[in-house]
Amino acid sequence: MMSVEGKILKSSYNKFKQINRYLEFIDDTIEELKTKKLIDKHINILDFGCGKSYLTFALYYYLKNYRKDLSFSIVGLDLKKDVIVFCNKLAQKLNYNNLEFLNGNIKDYDRAKEVDLVFSLHACNNATDYSLEKALSLNAKAILAVPCCHHEFFEKIQKNKNSNFYNTLKIMADNGVVLDKFATLATDSFRSLTLELCGYKTKMIEFIDTEHTPKNILIKAIKSKSSNLKEKLKEYNRLKKFLGIHPLLEDLTKKYFLIDTNTEIPYN
Repeated sequence: MMSVEGKILKSSYNKFKQINRYLEFIDDTIEELKTKKLIDKHINILDFGCGKSYLTFALYYYLKNYRKDLSFSIVGLDLKKDVIVFCNKLAQKLNYNNLEFLNGNIKDYDRAKEVDLVFSLHACNNATDYSLEKALSLNAKAILAVPCCHHEFFEKIQKNKNSNFYNTLKIMADNGVVLDKFATLATDSFRSLTLELCGYKTKMIEFIDTEHTPKNILIKAIKSKSSNLKEKLKEYNRLKKFLGIHPLLEDLTKKYFLIDTNTEIPYN
């Protein structure tokens, strides 16, 4: 990303901007966790789908040099073995203690019993859903996710031509480019609502300008006291019924819902 003179390469400028913006969100999240007394002087962090780990290394450097109030550990996980080998060698070369990279699938991760912050950047399609499920299983205090490639909702909405959505907004359903944008927003809205039902306060934020990446919605979730669960479940069921789909995320996460999904709540 940088030249030997320490200048950002033009080809890496967009990635550089994304990383710096994500670091701002992570820092804000850490402050919120401290304010709400969800963490004290130590934080355990997981990066699911870390890839070449530009963000992971940048986060380590930032915490080490600018968050002297915190001790921390960071684990990065990715499917690509060669990338993980490279990242571990680099971490050792830099003497980055408490930074570890593991090779494996998100859904199979079982090294930690509990974490404070789980984040993912551009985990493709259902990889984001598996990262959310794993974060819930680890009782994460905070979750940050910038999803990528929302294929599941797009394909399921497109196939069900008897849905309320298709019958109401056929012009959108029949135009792929429009449906793709709608499916992206619907998917992330459903993810956000799912996390609300699991005991989190969520926000969806434009994390960076679209000139740097079109995949720019960040889902932020902080553990919080639950309220209005019946209304949220009603909204959840209404959204599913309107779209005419059964998302994978429901099968992955319904065991963490704080309200029985069989509760009889009318849609209207």
